[in-house]
Amino acid sequence: MFILDRRHFLAITGAAGAVGFAGPALARPGAADVFTSDAAGGNVDSVVVMGEQKAALIDAQFTVPNATALADMIAATGRELETIFISHFHPDHVLGLAVLMDRFPDAKPVAHAAIQPLIAETAEGMRAGMAANAPGAFADRVVIPDALATDHILLEGERLDILDPMHGDTDLIAGIHIPVLDTLITADMGFADTHVWVAENTTPERIDTWRTTLNTLEAIGASTVIPGHRSDTAANDASVFAYTRSYLDMWERALADTNTAEDLKAVMLEGRENMGLLFAVENAVKAVYPEG
Repeated sequence: MFILDRRHFLAITGAAGAVGFAGPALARPGAADVFTSDAAGGNVDSVVVMGEQKAALIDAQFTVPNATALADMIAATGRELETIFISHFHPDHVLGLAVLMDRFPDAKPVAHAAIQPLIAETAEGMRAGMAANAPGAFADRVVIPDALATDHILLEGERLDILDPMHGDTDLIAGIHIPVLDTLITADMGFADTHVWVAENTTPERIDTWRTTLNTLEAIGASTVIPGHRSDTAANDASVFAYTRSYLDMWERALADTNTAEDLKAVMLEGRENMGLLFAVENAVKAVYPEG
């Protein structure tokens, strides 16, 4: 976990490799805390945006241990958790919601209206399948967020703007732009220093659509950019876009230059054997060679 606030920004400005933050606090002494899960939880980022008295959360984690640690972090802020926004239907951003609602029963879970039905249709099936293989790792139930009726969340009078869903590692992902913090939360449209979930992007057309999304997000010009998955040393800035593009370029070349599952996996892992989200490589190869 690291903290984005003005005090820490002033302390690290100019430091090599430091995580940059620009813009005023949401509300004194407001900030945004970023919780990044461990490898077992998929290196997922959840973001806690804080006002003076209340907070909003972006994405709910995957496993019970990581959702519990996130809940502990939220409780330690002393803020009342008001809203939990889920960016897309993938289970690593959804299944921890039950743990969080147990801790913060007055919080309101929401998702973009175009994404909420996908969560409602898929969450329990995904939870049950994974829970059967890893008893105790996942919550014993799912919580389905409500469909958000507006294009923003209000936190103590400040807007957290919900972007129209765009294509990233899956078809519909809603990012969040927080103008007062000069911050963009890309969710799984952006990655940093991990493997990338490309199993749903195996054609040039879909990869190009993702590149278009990255261009659109980068044009917002936010100083702080928080990806959906990252290593714990990755910067939260516009380098997220360059990294994600470079991985997509590598993936597209690998698809063109290999003819077997073994070769594709070898190319994907070369020089990246120790990066997070290794399971994403396995799933990507299976998507191309289901019988491999």
